[in-house]
Amino acid sequence: MASANTASKPAKRPRGRSLALMLMLAGLAVLAASALPLAVVVLAGLVPTMVAALIDGHRARYLTRTVGAMNAAGIAPLVVQLSSRGTGMADALQVLSSPHNWLMMYGGAAVGWALFLAMPTLARTIVDVRADQAQRQLKARAAELVVEWGEEVKGRGAPPR
Repeated sequence: MASANTASKPAKRPRGRSLALMLMLAGLAVLAASALPLAVVVLAGLVPTMVAALIDGHRARYLTRTVGAMNAAGIAPLVVQLSSRGTGMADALQVLSSPHNWLMMYGGAAVGWALFLAMPTLARTIVDVRADQAQRQLKARAAELVVEWGEEVKGRGAPPR
């Protein structure tokens, strides 16, 4: 009977993810209401982050975080440029018409992807190097103990009587 009750209940969504989504949508709505041209540039620039969020299946959302942070870093200079130049729709379209600006926005996201893909290999390499170094130090210490205490400390064979 307990299985019938649990089957009718919808699966719970992680609370942090839905809260973050609601905050992001609220921020975008406020930005769109206050500065529509700025929202257009930000929305166009954040497409790689949105794609990463859609395909990121990990619970901690590492891909989304990495691509999002680097994508935001690529968009930030354009937001500052647009804010200083003017916040009209013509200014936003001028910013979006430059291939250099697209390269900067999407290049930041590409750096985020590269970091996401390269870090596990780099971390594994660092762990392996540290393990090899620890193994060499332990072997050197074992050799010192053999010199200091004699062959009996190796523990091989029958113990002396």
